[in-house]
Amino acid sequence: IISILMVIPALVAFLERDYFVGRTFLYCSCAGIFSYILIAIALSNVMKVQNNFEKLLSFILSYLILPVFMALPLFLSVAEVRLIDAWLEMVSSFTTTGLRIASLDTFSGSALQLWFGMVSWLGGIFFWICAISILLPLNISRFEIATNDLMDGSSTKSSESANSVLSNARHLIPIYTFITIALWLFLTLAGMSGFKALLMAMSVISTSGFDALNNEIPNVLIIEGIILIFFGFALSKSLFFRDINDIRKLKIFNDPEIRLALLVILAVTGLFYAKFIFVLLSENTDINLVVILRQLWGIFFTVTSYLVTMGIESKVWFDLPSFPLAEVSTVSVMGLAIIGGGVATTAGGVKLLRVYILYRNAAQEVDMMLHPNSIPSKKGNGSISDNKNNRLMAWIFFMLFITALAFFTLIFSILFDEIAPGLALSVSALTTTGPLFANAGFEILLTDINQIFKIMLGLAMILGRLEILVIVALLFPSFWVR
Repeated sequence: IISILMVIPALVAFLERDYFVGRTFLYCSCAGIFSYILIAIALSNVMKVQNNFEKLLSFILSYLILPVFMALPLFLSVAEVRLIDAWLEMVSSFTTTGLRIASLDTFSGSALQLWFGMVSWLGGIFFWICAISILLPLNISRFEIATNDLMDGSSTKSSESANSVLSNARHLIPIYTFITIALWLFLTLAGMSGFKALLMAMSVISTSGFDALNNEIPNVLIIEGIILIFFGFALSKSLFFRDINDIRKLKIFNDPEIRLALLVILAVTGLFYAKFIFVLLSENTDINLVVILRQLWGIFFTVTSYLVTMGIESKVWFDLPSFPLAEVSTVSVMGLAIIGGGVATTAGGVKLLRVYILYRNAAQEVDMMLHPNSIPSKKGNGSISDNKNNRLMAWIFFMLFITALAFFTLIFSILFDEIAPGLALSVSALTTTGPLFANAGFEILLTDINQIFKIMLGLAMILGRLEILVIVALLFPSFWVR
């Protein structure tokens, strides 16, 4: 599939009369297709069913090996780009991190920009399909995928045969493609150019952090409003799998992820906005209603963007020269990115459902401490937040995430000789929120860093995309033969 899709940027390059880049993509496409045919012929007589260990291992190796092939057109067509830098760029795109390794001027052609967008878009649907096809049957944090949303009351074991990669791909790819095309059309009608609207649509749906917006584009507020609506798909899987009648009847707000997301967004936006108003009043600044409303929108949009690990900022977020939240917002948006979006979506982070489960567990523990003889209450639908196994898995994941964050912060702090950029880069990689590093004010060209740190950065982005429990599952012998 990747080899076939390379034909598209090749055609774009030929239309722009950039024949060298076009030939590079075309040759890589032909080489990939030819290699696939040879491997398919060699393995045509081999009938082997993969066990769980092999499935997980293939899933992980995909993020290590596929970016190498994806990076070949960049490495061969841009003279100043080394192979490891091209690999790191593709890892950043395929994991939907969106962390720019080289300067934007290095990849100025439309074909290369389109390839970045396509790889990010493919990375989103690839993880989505594999999470449902591979992780669900293995029962890794089974609460995350919500089996009932995908299967009409049947058990996981009875439906395991039908829950293959191909069958799920047939179900999910049309949905993913339709949403992308819809957003592309809306952005084009709102005033963006067709090409930038396409890149922005692929970036938003995959939450990869590519930002094509600027103040010169007309109707920026309308465009941001459209993008904000589509951020909702990264907050909960319910918007994909629930019946349309449930959404019309507002039953979607019974989803704990949606409710927690709204609570976090409104609370953080309210705190930032209250601070902003307080500073304006304390400095006796003339209050302009338009500026106040635009700033409220900018805060609301930016907070939502970081929560879904997209990481793009509103164009009115820092319009005021004396904006008081620059230092506070850096730490706050890191916290939002760590919380992350919904499970079984393209968003990264710890995920809203795990945070909700940890909150419910903490609330019940405090209640038991205050009233030792009481019976723990069960709110909501019960099975997700009140299951002991779900609580345990959520706590294990959270502790592993914090451990990984501390480890990579230590590694990158050695690189930068200070902890602030190391922490920002670690959070950006592990939460797949690439723009956070640059938006935090660290203008460091990552192509100049040591090769070992580049490999560590690539592994951090892969670990953040795969989620740590997938790696941990490989360590348990029960998964090897099941």
